[in-house]
Amino acid sequence: MSQAVRVLDIDDHRFAVEIRDGDLTTHHQVLVPDSLLHDLVIPGIDRDRLVTEAVKYLLECAAALPAEVDLVEVEQADPRFLEELRVRLGGRPVQPEI
Repeated sequence: MSQAVRVLDIDDHRFAVEIRDGDLTTHHQVLVPDSLLHDLVIPGIDRDRLVTEAVKYLLECAAALPAEVDLVEVEQADPRFLEELRVRLGGRPVQPEI
């Protein structure tokens, strides 16, 4: 069964997320610091879409999410996270500096 993700703005950096999977609904808060937006290197990014894609990615990697998710912590723990977000959001891959 597919999961439905609904995102609501709380403020510029915090979002309420509702995940529905059949009869089960869970609620989470997701923190999106400016440092993550800077690291993504995608101008004019839609934060609601970023949160939706980040949550979908995390759900693919784990059966459940904690009540609070800090995307910088996810970025630090998962080296694929940032690049995966870029791809999902239509951004260009960032070449490492030499």
